[in-house]
Amino acid sequence: MNTAANHNQEPESQFPIRQLSARTQVNTVTLRAWERRYGLLKPQRTPKGHRLYSEDDVATIERILTLVARGVPIGKVKSLLQNNLAVDAQVSEAGNWQHAVAELIAAVELFSATKVEHLIHKSFTNYPAPICSERLLKPLFSELSLIDDHGAALGFAESELVRYALIRTSAKVPKKKFADTVVLIAGNQTPTWRLALMALELTDAKFAVHLLTPSFSVAAAIELAGKFEHAHTVFYQDGMWKDLDQESMANILLKNDRLFLCGTAPVLADLYAEGRVFENLKSCIDSLVKRQTVPQDDPR
Repeated sequence: MNTAANHNQEPESQFPIRQLSARTQVNTVTLRAWERRYGLLKPQRTPKGHRLYSEDDVATIERILTLVARGVPIGKVKSLLQNNLAVDAQVSEAGNWQHAVAELIAAVELFSATKVEHLIHKSFTNYPAPICSERLLKPLFSELSLIDDHGAALGFAESELVRYALIRTSAKVPKKKFADTVVLIAGNQTPTWRLALMALELTDAKFAVHLLTPSFSVAAAIELAGKFEHAHTVFYQDGMWKDLDQESMANILLKNDRLFLCGTAPVLADLYAEGRVFENLKSCIDSLVKRQTVPQDDPR
């Protein structure tokens, strides 16, 4: 019997952090923050110090996600978990997020790039990207669109979010750890901030993401999709296409099985390719994750 080998063998009921991240769709940075800062997770350790998790940890994270999505500040989650208390008795629905949105709007109206970046980064460190997207950023842009300032505040907020997404996606592209690459392209008169949110969600899902910041015509997007032949390309276009653009996109969709289309334009054009044409970006993200090759990650 090889005692050393048996000693180092992981129990069948336990698994590393990369697997926990894949199952819960919470990035490893956030999982470590929940452990170190808030004491929400207590993983076992291998002799080499690598974290090991169990099905109980999966259940804990599912409950954490439910609580934070309903407005519970991450700092108050531990007491609710320990006392098995219902969220309704502690906080109002989404109350914490309403405060966070108001705080971010105030920073935008001051046109403080430093403050805006700090608030966005704090949210994405403590909470999963889909929750930040739905609870913080989408309400933010909805509110900013109502301000009568010729689009100044909304444009500034979009610029800062895109800048943050570019920094964060660039910082998370190790040479060999990502298995799949996604190129994100916005069409003309299409809000780039939505693709920035998609970039952050896909980055947390272990994709290598390239967010192209200008807006592109249909012809330019087709050219780009051909250049990035080893990557998935997502072209997001709202509005309606002209007949020539519809025909061009329909043809390239048949030839390029790594091209994904999102927005009202491809839907109104009645384009179809199984699992590759979507009205919204969320459905596209889900489809990409299903196709994803399992990446390698830091086992600790």
